[in-house]
Amino acid sequence: MKTLLSLFVASAALVSAAASSVAAPAVGCDGFLWPLATEIAWMKSDGTETVDSGSTLPTPPDGKAVALALKPAAEVTLPATPTKTPKPGDDKTLAGVVTFGSISQGHYQVTLSAHAWIDVVQNGKALEATGHTGSADCEFARKSVRFEIAEGPVSIQIYGAQAAVVKFTIRPATD
Repeated sequence: MKTLLSLFVASAALVSAAASSVAAPAVGCDGFLWPLATEIAWMKSDGTETVDSGSTLPTPPDGKAVALALKPAAEVTLPATPTKTPKPGDDKTLAGVVTFGSISQGHYQVTLSAHAWIDVVQNGKALEATGHTGSADCEFARKSVRFEIAEGPVSIQIYGAQAAVVKFTIRPATD
């Protein structure tokens, strides 16, 4: 019986040691699945480019965030139906879209400063995300979503937001 009790105590100690060696979930701005230090720096910067919903820019800005002024969702014509599952009250949220006349082909990450849904649209269709990460505890970056984008015009549509202005960044994905 002492041997069985000793074996049980030793097993419990091993399980406890293994559990304590597992890293606690990251919080704040350190909990993302890929590096967002560049995006967070751009979000914090005073050099943000501010645009109204419906604006068209030649290309995505290099080295800075875009602050998109949103409107009531019912007033915004989005280039594609949002991929977000509709929820009661969506009609009371804010939305917006900005189009870039040209972008190079590549794997990009689009990062938002606030809680909202984001779609990247080309040729009238929302692109399928290749990955996403988020943190409700990061003041400067709420989520980041990756997309394979073809060369040509592209629209970024934001939907379901509560904030009147949402900052976003777009740049090639790097790990």
